[in-house]
Amino acid sequence: MTAPSLVVDAVVHPYDLGPDNRPTGDPTQYRALHPFHVLSSGGAHHPWTLTEAEFFTDFDSDALTAALFAESGVDVAIIHALPNLGFTKGGVTDVGRMAELRDRHPGRFLLYATVDTAVTDAAIKQLEHQVTAYGVDGLKLYPAFFSGEEAIGWRLDDDEFATPLLEAAIDLGIHNVAIHKALVVPPAPDEVFRVEDLDSPLERFSALNFAVVHAGVVFLAETCDLLARHPNLYANLESSFAYILSKPRRFADMVGALLDAAGPDRLLFGSGCNLVHPRPLLDAFAAFEMPDDLPPLTDEIRAKILGGNALRLHGLDADGIRGRIEEDRFEEEKAAGPAPYWSRLRP
Repeated sequence: MTAPSLVVDAVVHPYDLGPDNRPTGDPTQYRALHPFHVLSSGGAHHPWTLTEAEFFTDFDSDALTAALFAESGVDVAIIHALPNLGFTKGGVTDVGRMAELRDRHPGRFLLYATVDTAVTDAAIKQLEHQVTAYGVDGLKLYPAFFSGEEAIGWRLDDDEFATPLLEAAIDLGIHNVAIHKALVVPPAPDEVFRVEDLDSPLERFSALNFAVVHAGVVFLAETCDLLARHPNLYANLESSFAYILSKPRRFADMVGALLDAAGPDRLLFGSGCNLVHPRPLLDAFAAFEMPDDLPPLTDEIRAKILGGNALRLHGLDADGIRGRIEEDRFEEEKAAGPAPYWSRLRP
């Protein structure tokens, strides 16, 4: 009997929105995060949608872990450390704390580093420290750095910052780089969230795999063009996947275009948990069928998107993963049926 395919959530990041990390200036962006969570979750009426009181916290790591592995069919998740993004006082998802979370649950998490300075030498030193201190599986980048109510945008084809940073990543043994695109984060300039700056580094850094995060939300045609021409580019579907809940036809058109450009081997499922609970996304995808005017999603394609591609990208063996997690407490909990949504927050 064939073992069921593993599910890898390619982006999770518990947000620290607690009182100590709230911004001291204009709170507009901070307050806009919960409406974005509601929109991405398909509406406030669903049991998987967090209330404001539940959302605006230093999000509980146990609640995140349970949402992934006890309440959903996720087997492995990739934590993206997040720097200051302008809507908090400090970093959004601290890499040191996330390393501790990973280490508490062997076999369940991978971890991506990040940097939070536009000073090239300082950014490289931050990356070196994270590789040495924590051991990381990739690098997450944002095309802007935030300080107070100001933001400095940068491009991935910039020779003064991006090129030395990517060269350092290779020297440090990093193979996977995820870059946030499509979703604008004010007050950073809109143009740095476009995808045209990926073309040159994709060509020059063939030793790196790049994943454009939020692929297809906007700039779908441009993203598809890059995917068709660069085999080391992947489409990370964080936020994109949420359209399956509220705009299934748009989801179908987007996934159809990305599959047509890249084939089935370079699309990655991502929930962005805690911004979206993974279970409704996975349940909707299991029941989802492409419209008659688009090629069908075969079981093989679904399995690749949901986990097979991410496993291959990170050099992971499915049987080895199963061996490490088969007797942990989350598998025991799931054997009795999935726990209720956000069960660690709502006893």
